[in-house]
Amino acid sequence: MKHTALHSEHIRLGAKMVEFSGWEMPVLYSSIIEEHNATRERAGIFDICHMGEFIVKGPNAASLLSGLIPTDINRLEPSKAMYSCLVNERGGTVDDLFIYMRDVDDFFLVVNASRKDTDLAWMRGHAPSSGVEIVDVSDETAKIDVQGPMSPDIMKAVFPDAGSEGLRRFYSLETTLDGETVMLSMTGYTGERGYELYMPVSASVSVWNRLLDAGKPFGLVPVGLGARDTLRLEAGYSLYGHELTEEISPVEAGLGWLVNSKDSHIGRDVLTSQKERGAPREIVCLRMRDRGVPRDGYPVARDGEEIGVITSGGFSPTFKVGIALALVKRGSVGVGERLSVMMRGRPRDAEIVPRPLYAYNG
Repeated sequence: MKHTALHSEHIRLGAKMVEFSGWEMPVLYSSIIEEHNATRERAGIFDICHMGEFIVKGPNAASLLSGLIPTDINRLEPSKAMYSCLVNERGGTVDDLFIYMRDVDDFFLVVNASRKDTDLAWMRGHAPSSGVEIVDVSDETAKIDVQGPMSPDIMKAVFPDAGSEGLRRFYSLETTLDGETVMLSMTGYTGERGYELYMPVSASVSVWNRLLDAGKPFGLVPVGLGARDTLRLEAGYSLYGHELTEEISPVEAGLGWLVNSKDSHIGRDVLTSQKERGAPREIVCLRMRDRGVPRDGYPVARDGEEIGVITSGGFSPTFKVGIALALVKRGSVGVGERLSVMMRGRPRDAEIVPRPLYAYNG
């Protein structure tokens, strides 16, 4: 298995390590509930170095990207970022990603670890004569996230350029620490105000420990993959391989707002039709009324008829109840209606609730 540059720091902190997408990563340091609540109430720091990063650069870079994503690339400006996805001809999702515009012809992409090689081949396969340079910089790039209400104070203690006054949401800036360039962006995937930091791998241990030390007075704790998943699930954010796959379109995943480009792009006809006329399926948010924790793959039924499946499920530390996202036949259920989650063959009562359960706290 691969190790991030922070692996020895995780061992020193007593983390429980697990395999994730070919990497040995920390799943927890103390407990999922403690780390989850610390991020909601104070702040958490995350090792996200396993993610993939590409540079897409050249006079035709924007044109190439506009042909690969359903989102209007013209909404970007230098230093601004946006969430989008690569789509296939069937409207399915190749991957979801963040795109940062560093300059008009220079973009920085962040993709899922499990999809990095697929994404790279997909993009290069659609750019044989574009003159655009697509460079995989994953091996030399480290990523650390700081999320939570206290994150602006912690960041400002280490990076005076950061803080809520110096950086707006979905914008980034470059600064230096000990001579190393660090890109700070006010983005995240936890539902909390927070930051994502990109730096050379050689700087990652120093940045991690500087942030941990500066964050102690503010209650900052290291957070593993377990709480990372419960945080994003409460916030209703999609996870690749669960709510998004090559067979699930962004419209079906509830991300129809990403489909807004007027440019010609892969999957445009399918996605436009789904957005205007409705997709065959939709993601709904569930809150259990019976005891029990819904898990990925559990069937969901209404009046005895199976209508879909849980794509992500777990126990919510904030609401102290089982919650889930489920892919169901479109229009089969609405907010406030009840359905059954089949747990080991036994139906358990659940209610459809508005998505997200936890609104962005920024």
